[in-house]
Amino acid sequence: MAIEITEIQDSATTVYTSTGNSAVTFASFCNISGSSDTLDVYVVPDTDTADDTNIVIKQLSVNTADTHQLYLGGEKLLLEDGDTLQATAGTAGAFTAVVSYTSI
Repeated sequence: MAIEITEIQDSATTVYTSTGNSAVTFASFCNISGSSDTLDVYVVPDTDTADDTNIVIKQLSVNTADTHQLYLGGEKLLLEDGDTLQATAGTAGAFTAVVSYTSI
């Protein structure tokens, strides 16, 4: 398994790109800012862009110093080569993402 850590901006920010087929085993989004902020998360097929057709979390309000975990209980997100997990913060730099993945 490997880990990606990314600071999320106020526009679609890629937090993981699949190389070959892979499984996202864990994804967390921590609000590191001094106030509540919002978060959007997208699962984007290769060559597509982040928009309302591939959004999985929209305008989630996260309190300061709180973390939202995308996958729990052994669930996995299966991605093909070039697919991405992207996120947008209400305020640039308000969140960090930690993504764990493995090749399949």
